[in-house]
Amino acid sequence: MNNGTADRQVVRFDSVRKVYGSKNPVVALDDVSIGFDRGTFTAVMGPSGSGKSTFLHCAAGLDRPTSGSVHLDGIDLAPLGERALTRLRRERIGFVFQAFNLLPALDVIDNVTLPVRLAGRRPDKAAVRDVLERVGLGGRQGHRPGELSGGQQQRVAIARALITRPAVIFGDEPTGALDTYTASEVLGLLREAVQRWEQTIVMVTHDPVAAAHADRVLFLADGRIVDHLDRPRADEVAERMTHLGVWAGREALR
Repeated sequence: MNNGTADRQVVRFDSVRKVYGSKNPVVALDDVSIGFDRGTFTAVMGPSGSGKSTFLHCAAGLDRPTSGSVHLDGIDLAPLGERALTRLRRERIGFVFQAFNLLPALDVIDNVTLPVRLAGRRPDKAAVRDVLERVGLGGRQGHRPGELSGGQQQRVAIARALITRPAVIFGDEPTGALDTYTASEVLGLLREAVQRWEQTIVMVTHDPVAAAHADRVLFLADGRIVDHLDRPRADEVAERMTHLGVWAGREALR
């Protein structure tokens, strides 16, 4: 790999292996090497038990590989202690989850600025206004999560992920709790963050329609990257997933 390629890669896995347990070991990731360039949108898909969650957790420093290395924004995560990892996640990573994970007692502004305040910094009011306008919540600053629709709550979560200008946003089924129309709006917003603001997004999803908003889809099976699609269409993704399900079932019978 040349230095120019490495410089563009916000997240990089080099021969990552993750094994759980020792008596009856389970290989969750098996020699995974992959890079994610700045300003790209990648979807990660695979059958149940394929290693998607472990992949995301290792990428975000929430779990440590058994072997191999993970670099995030040029930093090797392996030597970092828990305090340094927490600081890195707070400053360089945004998260968007299926369940929104908003604090019900806080209004929109306080939920969005929570990562900044946890880092001990005072939120920049102009930056907060800007990010709320970007996600279409300019008139909702004083509302609490219970006063918002599901789609609006996910927009708050996206604004919270964007406010620190992170190196990467990790999405874990970010549209899983939304109806089709609202999911399309949220995915369009993520797509816009990539195209207009060069944000890097890595999203785990089971939905071929959601995956079709990405630049690239990676398919995991049995802890390995077994296929990929560039500029994917939903029907192509669905077809690959169908084949993967059959393949994974045959592997389980071995």
